[in-house]
Amino acid sequence: MIPLHHSVEFQHHLWLDALVTARTIVDITCGNGHDTVYLLSHCHKNSHVYAIDIQEVALTRTKEKLLKEIPQAMKQVDLILGSHDSVLETLPVSTIDLMVANLGYLPNADHQIMTQSTSTIKALSKGLEKLSVNGLCTIVAYPGTEAGRKEAEDLEEYIASMNQKEFHCSTWRPLNQANQPPILYIIRRRK
Repeated sequence: MIPLHHSVEFQHHLWLDALVTARTIVDITCGNGHDTVYLLSHCHKNSHVYAIDIQEVALTRTKEKLLKEIPQAMKQVDLILGSHDSVLETLPVSTIDLMVANLGYLPNADHQIMTQSTSTIKALSKGLEKLSVNGLCTIVAYPGTEAGRKEAEDLEEYIASMNQKEFHCSTWRPLNQANQPPILYIIRRRK
């Protein structure tokens, strides 16, 4: 059953469709590793995942989770320390088939370190330049804090301004959930 109450889980259904053919996958905010593990657990054996985070603790947690749950997939992943905007600018790939972002702060870490709309939009811009035809990008934003609300608003404005001849853009969010639930933004390259 497709979960209609949870943006993070809902996007997995979109990923499963994309992962059938995706070869280059980028998790621009790997955090505690949940998304990276999911992507590696469902991708093709010839796929490669680039997992990026600005915090070393996030990369450590992601690596530990990978080693515990799917150690055989370690050869399919690069863990990259750095800000997603600067890493995507220099990432040595010509195309990206699936790009994902889970914004906000790292749970069980310093909540003062949060994604910011300026660097997130710059990262998306760089990543979307490389997004393959029919390539997919999903972004989960968290409007429950003032900074998160601002990031979601800026992100929505940026995505809404994209050329509809080049990208299909949409949003998905639960409407009757308490505490300002996460918002899912979906972008697919048309040409």
